[in-house]
Amino acid sequence: MLIKKIVYQGIPGSFSYLAGIKFFGNKNKFIGTETFKEIFELIDKNKADFGIIPIENSIAGSIYENYDLLNKYPIKVVGEIYLRIIHNLLAIKLKNISKRKRLKLIKKVYSHPKALEQCNKFFEKHPWIEKVSFSDTAGAAKFVSEQKNPSLGAIASELAAKIYNLDIILRHIEDDKNNYTRFLVITRNNRNMRLNNPDKCSLIFKLPHRPGSLYRALQPFAENKINLTKIESRPIIGKPFEYIFYLDFDFVGKKLNEILKVIKEFKKVAEEVKILGFYSKGKFIK
Repeated sequence: MLIKKIVYQGIPGSFSYLAGIKFFGNKNKFIGTETFKEIFELIDKNKADFGIIPIENSIAGSIYENYDLLNKYPIKVVGEIYLRIIHNLLAIKLKNISKRKRLKLIKKVYSHPKALEQCNKFFEKHPWIEKVSFSDTAGAAKFVSEQKNPSLGAIASELAAKIYNLDIILRHIEDDKNNYTRFLVITRNNRNMRLNNPDKCSLIFKLPHRPGSLYRALQPFAENKINLTKIESRPIIGKPFEYIFYLDFDFVGKKLNEILKVIKEFKKVAEEVKILGFYSKGKFIK
């Protein structure tokens, strides 16, 4: 089997790393980056086969930086996965102390800003603990492990606890137990992945600055009973109060040729349409 190079933001144990393993399997080469931009740059320069990026979370909402990067780079979307996000409070191991007393010792907790946001109720319940932003969840766990300070904690995955030899003080501290993050699988050349019967599409478009443009553009989807699953607007830099739109829709039970006809009608109103990709709807992974 040909080993693929897959890039993700973070280090081993991060949720992006987990999503990559769930989607591709662990017999590939996973390369961590510090930023999302680096993922796109590596793929654009053909230094990696695929990237995996978080695009939205069921609690914290959209990751706008990645929407903007999808527009900036010549990248194709070839897959998606919905990963159940379980946040755990981690800290260095101490002997002969209960978890309850151990919790009282923690004064600062490090994690990615989105992870901290997804655990607001935990911080409301434990007001003595200070939130500190970090580049990624697993990176926060690694940092806490290296500091060997019992007053520091991290919010990260169970896998991160194992990798960095930390104790799990509290499990499931996320606000909503149905906390999922949607990840997109991206590539420079969609021939890298063979797609069987795609049933979802992502695209980008602009609209003429006239009343009713959005309604008219989307009308062909409604007329053909196509389910729009996501629409997101982002400001156009240099053009105040003008926007670029991102659209996801699924077309289960319909043929690709039918969808291409709908997109043709859509283009009669929408401008600068960029099809990010046709792919298979993602599974929800616990």
